[in-house]
Amino acid sequence: MHLLETYALSTGSKIKKPFIFKKIFPLPCSKYITIQNSSGMTGKCYDYFQEVVDFLHEKLEKFGYKIIQIGSKDDKPLQKVINLQGQSDLNQTAFILDNSSLHIGNDSFAIHMCSAFDIPLVALYSVSSPEIAGPFWKNDKQICLTPENWTPSFNPNESPKKVNEIPINKVVSAVEKLLFNTQDINIDIIHIGNRYSNYIIESLPKDILAPQLFPNQHINVRFDYIDQAKDEDYNGLFNNLNIRPCSIITDKPINLQPFLQFKDKIINIFYNITKDIDMNFINDLKFFGAKVVFIFDVNKSTQEILDQRKYDLIDYQQVIQMVENKVPEISEDNLKNCKYKSSKFLIGNNQVYLSKAAYLENKPVKDFALDANQYLQEISNIQLFLEEDAEFSLLYK
Repeated sequence: MHLLETYALSTGSKIKKPFIFKKIFPLPCSKYITIQNSSGMTGKCYDYFQEVVDFLHEKLEKFGYKIIQIGSKDDKPLQKVINLQGQSDLNQTAFILDNSSLHIGNDSFAIHMCSAFDIPLVALYSVSSPEIAGPFWKNDKQICLTPENWTPSFNPNESPKKVNEIPINKVVSAVEKLLFNTQDINIDIIHIGNRYSNYIIESLPKDILAPQLFPNQHINVRFDYIDQAKDEDYNGLFNNLNIRPCSIITDKPINLQPFLQFKDKIINIFYNITKDIDMNFINDLKFFGAKVVFIFDVNKSTQEILDQRKYDLIDYQQVIQMVENKVPEISEDNLKNCKYKSSKFLIGNNQVYLSKAAYLENKPVKDFALDANQYLQEISNIQLFLEEDAEFSLLYK
């Protein structure tokens, strides 16, 4: 039984289509679809709406459609859309939805409002089911998607989120079917890394990130990507700490003395002890007083060395954090003519790279402001990419 029917039975009320008062909201376009990437429950929120927008954008632009993002002011802004989240009240949002050609979103108020307006929609469900909480005034222009082999958990904080198991290509195809009655956008998702939803900014030590580049984001400074720290590297770290909080990742001793004044802006110091360990540096870290995490990559060493590291650190409270990056099993045929998107951005030589492999081959993003996609075939060291960066990447054809 639908929730609305349950409420009606409990209160002795009749169900009729609601009258929703709409207030005019000035819009910069007349032909558009809407999208909402939030919900009152984190477990309902789909993490791949940006990919849906990316894959649909070109065709929508071709036919004159814009994309308007609605929601609250705290919602994560999407790219390639008109961001109106937090700028309209409920009645103004009703006006925006009633004049849209289609709506995409999680299970939220906008889905039910569009249902009452008979607006075509693509709704994503997982925590609850469409039969219970779906659009009540549903018609053949309204598609509800759920994960395969799934039962609702009714857990608002579901983790891992089942909604993310809805394939990106299914969302894109549903929109294309309702809007154009075609399915020309063919997407084959090869791999989605388990950390693809995490937004990570990294830099070489000498590179200084301007405040307007990735604003309000802390960065990981990769001393483990250079052979030996030089004055220019320390100067770069000094300037970055003046601008924003940083974490330091190193596999070698570095001089921390100049940075005592910035101790509160250093979030973590990650010391990779897989290949080597320097006890003098360990003592320096203890004196420095920042939060230290010891990293050990079990894929790149032996149990005997791990046991020795545990013995070396027996007098220290920090636990060794084991890292085991599982290399995805992807056939070479599937990697041919493949593109990838990354949620990890590496700043090196004043350019933006989407992977360590791309950095080592000096293949930066050509125009980061327009598009952060790269051809995977341009990277010759596929194995390094899979080992180091696949967990942060989406691979597709």
